[in-house]
Amino acid sequence: MKSPMKRSIRIPVLLLMAVMVATVALRHLDAVSTVFWRSSSYTDFSHGRLDGISLSREGRLSIAPVLRPVFESGEAIVWSAVADRQSNVYLATGHRGRIYRLTPAMLAAKTPVAPEKALLFTAPESEIFALAIGPDGALYAGTAPDGKVYRITANGHSSVYFDPHAHYIWSLAFSGSTLYVGTGEQGIIYRVTAAGQGSRFVDTQERQIMSLAVAKNGDLLAGTEPGGLVFRIQPDGHAFVLYRSDLKEIHRLDVAPDGSIYVTAQGGNAPHLAQHPGTLTSTGTMPRATAHITVTVQGSAGQKIDPNQQKGKGKATHGNSAQAASTGEPVSPGVPGADSAIYRIASDGSVDTLWNSHEANADDILPSAQGLLFSTDDDGAIFQLGDNRSTTVLVQTRQEETTRLLRLGNRILATTRNLGNLYEISASPAESGNFVSSVHDAGGIAHWGDITWRASLPAGSSLEFFTRSGNSPQPDFSWSDWSPAYSASGSRVTSPAARYIQWKAELHSRDGQSPVLSEVVIPYLPANRTPQITAIHAVSQPVGGAGAVNYVTGPNGTVVPAPKDEASAGQEIHLSWSADDPDNDTLRYDVYFQSEGQSRWNILRRNLSAPTFNVTSHMLPDGAYRFKVVASDADANPPGMAKSTEIVSPPVTLDTTPPTLTAGTVETPAPGIAVAHFTAADQASPLQRAEYSIDGGPWRDTLSDRGIIDTPHETFTVRADHLTPGEHLLMLRVYDESGNFSAAKVLAVVR
Repeated sequence: MKSPMKRSIRIPVLLLMAVMVATVALRHLDAVSTVFWRSSSYTDFSHGRLDGISLSREGRLSIAPVLRPVFESGEAIVWSAVADRQSNVYLATGHRGRIYRLTPAMLAAKTPVAPEKALLFTAPESEIFALAIGPDGALYAGTAPDGKVYRITANGHSSVYFDPHAHYIWSLAFSGSTLYVGTGEQGIIYRVTAAGQGSRFVDTQERQIMSLAVAKNGDLLAGTEPGGLVFRIQPDGHAFVLYRSDLKEIHRLDVAPDGSIYVTAQGGNAPHLAQHPGTLTSTGTMPRATAHITVTVQGSAGQKIDPNQQKGKGKATHGNSAQAASTGEPVSPGVPGADSAIYRIASDGSVDTLWNSHEANADDILPSAQGLLFSTDDDGAIFQLGDNRSTTVLVQTRQEETTRLLRLGNRILATTRNLGNLYEISASPAESGNFVSSVHDAGGIAHWGDITWRASLPAGSSLEFFTRSGNSPQPDFSWSDWSPAYSASGSRVTSPAARYIQWKAELHSRDGQSPVLSEVVIPYLPANRTPQITAIHAVSQPVGGAGAVNYVTGPNGTVVPAPKDEASAGQEIHLSWSADDPDNDTLRYDVYFQSEGQSRWNILRRNLSAPTFNVTSHMLPDGAYRFKVVASDADANPPGMAKSTEIVSPPVTLDTTPPTLTAGTVETPAPGIAVAHFTAADQASPLQRAEYSIDGGPWRDTLSDRGIIDTPHETFTVRADHLTPGEHLLMLRVYDESGNFSAAKVLAVVR
C-alpha cells in the first residue's frame, strides 16, 4: 500500500520485537483458539427445522399460532376455498373433481370429519380450479380440462350453468348478479347474467386468465399469463393495464378494505405481450369498444435491497404445473430475476414491490390488521408481512404448498397441496413449540464449551435446550442421544466430543405470551489434526545439482535413476518432501537416517523449518541409506495436543568415490587392428556407463563384455580397426551410478 505522504517512521527496536513476538504468538494460538458457532439471524435459523415456531426476518424465534387440522380430504390438492353467509366452507379439489362442504359444526369438531360425510359434488372433469358464492346463495364451480361452470345448490343438486367451450376455467368472480369467468388457452373473459346467458366480455390477447377480483368501484380486475398483466376493466368492457410484471403469471388478486390491490406473481421473466400494438375487443351484448392499454412500470424508488440473502431450492410455476417444495429465505424487494413476487397497487395506480424471492413461490394473499398474510410452497410456510416489509414465517403446514388462505369471521383457514387438507390458524401462540438447528461441522473432533443464549421471557414462559453430537454428516443411529435439558444459559454442553453437533430449543408459553429467542452460541475447541506428508524425494546428485539421479517415493512407486553426462567434483543426497497441515499449523521437521542392514534410526538433523535437506559426504560415508522425515506441529499447539507424522524414503546411495579402472593386455592380432582389455570396479554402487576414444578422437559409448553395464565389477574390450602402422592411444572412461568416473589408457603399436 502506498502512503499518501512520504514520511520517515522509526519504531523502537524493543517495541518492534514485542509486536513480532505477539504476532507469532497469535499465529500459534490460532490453531487451538476457541471457535464460536453463533445462530442469530434469519439465515442462520432458516436452515433449521421449525416445528410450531415462527421466525421473523430480524432473526427472532417464537411460538407459532396453533395450527389445527380441520379436514383431510384424501385428495392431492385443494385448488380453491370459499365460505358462504352461513359460514359453510367449500373446498374444490383435484384430481378427482370433488367439492367438499364443511358446516360450522364440522369446522368446530375436535377431530376431522370423514371425507365422505363432507362430499357435496363430483364433477365429470378431473379438476375444479375456481369457486364462487352467488348472490342467490348457490355455489358456482369452474372445471378443467373440459371447462364448464356448474351451479350447485345447498342440497347438492347441480347443473351446467355456463359452457364457454374452453379448456380451463381458472377463475370466477361475482359483481352483483353478474358472474365473470376467466378461461384458459384463449385468454377470454366471459360475462354471465343472472339468467345464465353468457357472452364474451373481453379478449385479453393472453393465454390464461388466472385470477379475477372486483375493485371497490365495481371494475373487474384480471390477472393473466404469460404476459404477467393486471387489467382493470370497466363495466362497459373498456380495459387497460394497471401493471405489467416481470413475471409471467399473475397468480392471485385481492382487494383490501382501503381499495389497494394485492397481487402475487410467479413464473420468471416474461415476454411482454401487452407491448404488441392492437386493441382489446369487447363482444357480446356490449357495443364494440377499443381498450386503451397503459402500462405502469415499476420503478426503484422506495425499494431496498437486503444484502442478507439465502439460496435454497425452488421452482417457478406456470399455470397449473406442479410445484416443488423449497427451502429458503425470501429475498428483499428490488432483486432482479426473481421467480415470485408480491405487489401492492395503490388507489393512485402506483406500484410497490412488497416481497420477492428467487426460491419460494407466493401463492395466496390475505390482508389483515396485523399485516399481509401470504402462503408459499416453502414447506407450506405462511408468512406475515409487516408494515416495514419485515417478513415472519408465521407457521408451516409441512405440506408441499399452502394453496389458499380464507378468513371466516375472526378465524383464518389455510388449504394445502400434496395432501389436500384444511387447517385453522389460531390468533394466539400454542402452548409450546420446538426448533431444531442445522447440523454444524466443526471440521474435526471438537470439545464443546458452555451453551449460551439471548431470549426475552415473559412471566411464566420458559426455554429448554438440548444438544447431540456425532461423526456422520447427518444424525443417525451412530449419534449420541439428545442431552438432558439445559435450562440455564452458560451450561456446559454434555454431548460427547465429535465432529458434528446440533441443538434443539423447546419454547413454552404462558397466558398467550411466548418467549422470543434471538441468539444461541455454542463454543468449541477443535481437536488438533495430524499433519500429512504426501511424498518424499531422495536425489543422489553432484554437488550443485548437475546430473542428478532421482529416487522418488510417494503413493505409487519410484523413478528409475537417470544417467549422468558429466563428472562432478563431489556427490550429495538432496532430500525434499511435500507436507501439509489441515489446521494450517506451522510444521517443523526432524530427519533420521538408517544404514543398509541397520534397524535403528539415527538422528541427522532436528527442527528444520523448510521441507528440504542436503546430505553431504562430510555427514555420512559412502553407502546405501534410507531417510525418515518426521513432521510435527508442536510449535503451534500446547503440550499434549501436538501431532506428528512420518515418511521413509526408498534406499539411496551416497557415492563420492570414483570406480577403479585397470588397463589389461593389448593385442595387435592383424595389421591395422588393436585390441585393449580393461577391468573396472566400484565399492558403493553399480557401474552404469562406459565410453572410449581412439587417439584423442570423439568419445563413443561402449558396453561391457557381458553386453550390459549393471554390476559393480565389469570387464571391457576396446577394439580399433583400420589403424595406420605405428603408435596409437586407446582410452576408456567408466561411470558409476552416482556419476563418479575413472579413465585409463593403453598404448598399442600397430603393424
